[in-house]
Amino acid sequence: MRSPGTFLLLLLPAVLAFKPSDFKTCSQSGFCRRGRALAERSQELSSWHSPYSIEPPELSPHQPGFTTNVHSSVYPNVKFVLDVIIHEEGIVRVRMDEENGLRKRYNEATQWALIGEPLLSDDVFWTVDSKKAKAVYGPKKDMELVIDFNPLKITLFRGGVEQVVLNGRGLLHMEHFRTKEDSKLVEHIEGEGQSVLQVNSAAWFEGDTQDAFWDETFSSWTDTKPKGPESLSLDITFPNHAHVYGIPQHATNLSLPSTTGPTARYTDPFRLYNSDVFEYLADSPTSLYGSIPLMHAHSATSTVAVFNAIASETWIDIAHVKGGVETHWISESGILDVFLLPGPTPTDVFTQYAHLTGTAPLPAHWSLGYHQCRWNYVSSDDVRGVQDRFDEDDFPVDVFWLDIEYAEDHKYFMWNKKTFPDPVEMTKDVEAVERKMVIIVDPHLKRSNDYPVYKRASELEVLVKPKNGEGEYEGWCWPGSSSWIDFFHPGSWDFWISLFKTDTIDGQWSWTESTNNVGIWNDMNEPSVFNGPEITMPKDNIHYGGWEHRDVHNINGMLFANLTFQAAEARTDPPRRPFVLTRAFYAGSQRFGAMWTGDNLGTWEHMAVGIKMVLANGVGGMPFAGSDVGGFFGNPEPEMLVRWYVVGAFSPFFRAHAHIDTKRREPYLLEEPYKSLVRDILRLRYSMLPVWYTAFRETSENGVPILRPQYIMFPEDEAGFGIDDQFYVGSSGLLVKPVTEKGVKEVSVYIAEDQVYYDYFTNQPHRPKNRQITLPANLDQIPLLIRGGSIIPTRERPRRSSPLMKHDPFTLRIALDTSGNARGEVYLDDGETYGYGRGDVVWRGFGAESTKGKGKGTGTMRISSVDLAVRTQVGAYDPKNEFARSVGDVRVEKLVVLGLGKKPLSVILEGGSELEWEFASKDGAGVLVIKDPAVRVVDDWAVVVKLE
Repeated sequence: MRSPGTFLLLLLPAVLAFKPSDFKTCSQSGFCRRGRALAERSQELSSWHSPYSIEPPELSPHQPGFTTNVHSSVYPNVKFVLDVIIHEEGIVRVRMDEENGLRKRYNEATQWALIGEPLLSDDVFWTVDSKKAKAVYGPKKDMELVIDFNPLKITLFRGGVEQVVLNGRGLLHMEHFRTKEDSKLVEHIEGEGQSVLQVNSAAWFEGDTQDAFWDETFSSWTDTKPKGPESLSLDITFPNHAHVYGIPQHATNLSLPSTTGPTARYTDPFRLYNSDVFEYLADSPTSLYGSIPLMHAHSATSTVAVFNAIASETWIDIAHVKGGVETHWISESGILDVFLLPGPTPTDVFTQYAHLTGTAPLPAHWSLGYHQCRWNYVSSDDVRGVQDRFDEDDFPVDVFWLDIEYAEDHKYFMWNKKTFPDPVEMTKDVEAVERKMVIIVDPHLKRSNDYPVYKRASELEVLVKPKNGEGEYEGWCWPGSSSWIDFFHPGSWDFWISLFKTDTIDGQWSWTESTNNVGIWNDMNEPSVFNGPEITMPKDNIHYGGWEHRDVHNINGMLFANLTFQAAEARTDPPRRPFVLTRAFYAGSQRFGAMWTGDNLGTWEHMAVGIKMVLANGVGGMPFAGSDVGGFFGNPEPEMLVRWYVVGAFSPFFRAHAHIDTKRREPYLLEEPYKSLVRDILRLRYSMLPVWYTAFRETSENGVPILRPQYIMFPEDEAGFGIDDQFYVGSSGLLVKPVTEKGVKEVSVYIAEDQVYYDYFTNQPHRPKNRQITLPANLDQIPLLIRGGSIIPTRERPRRSSPLMKHDPFTLRIALDTSGNARGEVYLDDGETYGYGRGDVVWRGFGAESTKGKGKGTGTMRISSVDLAVRTQVGAYDPKNEFARSVGDVRVEKLVVLGLGKKPLSVILEGGSELEWEFASKDGAGVLVIKDPAVRVVDDWAVVVKLE
């Protein structure tokens, strides 16, 4: 969110930009050094193989999996156990843990990430011989899982082709728990002129220095590591997939570059360790605010993914090799718990992951509008004044935000009455014109007994503890001396939920100076600790259950947002859909709200990489994402700001935000022509809200991202696999290529198919030449295309906020494909409640179908609307449901048909009379406009266009 405040600068060095010295590199992280060193040593021995082997399992042919013992030739007295299970959809789960060790390894990551235990497959046939076990399964019986016993290797095949290999390079290593006295290493010996690995050669395997086994120092902090070494390394290879995606969050390309080998772009691995990175670099493997250990691998023939369910700090090396990709995952603690998602298409992988971790729910409709924020709107009158200016200058906006300065001494929930004397009245003034407020609640609690939130948390003993396990951990953040609620502690859950109640219950303090409509912004939840190592919590802090912070770090921020979502939802009965924005996240966070890409800079480079980051978050299962328009830091020039508003308008989450030291840059402050350009962009976003909401419905069902890069849309087109500067919006057919460079006058858009595309604004058809379409891109032009075969539903009436549009009529843009056909859909519900679960929806499919007549050049085109909701299993669906009745007066006011070759003879409403229409053709590109066909959006209807 921000850099440390002035009062903290006495404690901390001044931070003026990204400081690499604040964060570890792999060489400064003991377990990462050890993991990389093992990989390097393994390459020095041509005879190297993994020291791990398994006992041949006892298997009946049709059981879903097995459990067996694992042996290490390096540590023969240490016992491990392996589970291999095949689940529905062909998902394979591989678990390995230390058995009867000195301590317990953290094994609860999936408790928070998964929505439940996945169902077992009943379609498996096993065979076993002395060297391996093989399972054949899948509808086509083309899936094979092969487990080699010695050395242990697990390979997933499809159609006889390797998809993913675990431990193929022999880098699996689970550092067992031990005492310092047990750490006596045996040296390797020399024989016949070459290094020979002894059966017991721990010195060679783990290194002979006990590097950072028992403590580790970084800068001025010492991590005591009371449990000793416990890292986990695993090599995962995709032998036939040349591109890998995912593992957000990093500021880098969508198709992840190499970190090792001759093609390395970075010298460090990609890191997953939730971090508050001030002014992060626009091209780096540095870990940012969230961590999702999910990697997709893609080729022209298949897609496969790996979800490595681990919560501790993790480093991932990537090497692009001939035909495939080698990866090496090095984690500080935890068990091996890997899910193989077999695909074979990108959509299949998204659905498989969604069935494990859940999908993003349908958000409140208003949250898809425009959000206006800065650090900080300084008073109640300031908020009212900003709203008035938006209305005076005809800018639509749905949400106004308050940053940390609303709170008295940064005690969240408690208002600074000098500047915000009437918070409820202020909020209701915003709500009176169908807008909302979002207010920040950070996780750090000011350690003061006059702060009821801290006082109660302390009494309940639900605060994170220091390394000795006694009392409360004290660190520094915005309020100064702070403590943090331990959301792993079940005793914290009801307490946190109670705080958001807007009335007092049982005498407990709650946020009575709020309303049930207020959305919540969870920031700084990595957690950010200004005087902590790497600006976060010490790893040897203690959480509920005795787990160290190192074990749960990447999950920590997720639980804060999850509980906030539940708290906001519980304010109302029946519950309404809450809005929660989080900065830190983990696998499964998509179930509880939106995220943004953090403290970006107002530069062209950050604008560009923000698109890539939002795409990567979609791949990682977090579709409700966006980057702050204009950049959090700096004062962007008007040209940049206009371009950034386009980026925001085509992001699922659309917010402008700015640092406290920046100049005010609300859009109404811009000079002309920039002011009108931004107004038009905002109105474009609002006109397209039906498209965005419909896309969210689809994502909530199958997990496929809202913003879709080329490889998802065209998985067999290799030329598009690395493209990450253009994207499609859901299944709508909209293709946008935002301009992210200064002074651009035209852009080239890549097209993967022999299909007509139409300029959204001019209706001009384009056929790709050499797979490219060149579009004008002056500052007043947006490179936006409609794919032939698509129907785009919009609402064209300018309104102040999205709730005011719910009864507005629709325009349908019907972009005919090369065969004269098109399809599209629109999904509507009340946008607030969970009534859609009872079937209170309107979900219409639109189609245009052309048929040729007997005579040359004759024929008809039939444009129709059908009910798509009847095919769902939601409740006892009734086409005349309560919501449908409430919008029964909403009509389709215009049909615009693009790509019609000739002027029609007639346009008739089926079962009715001739309609009013006009036709224009330029250079053979015909546009038919049918005015007010007198049809309702809730009805079945058809319009027949008779052609010459």
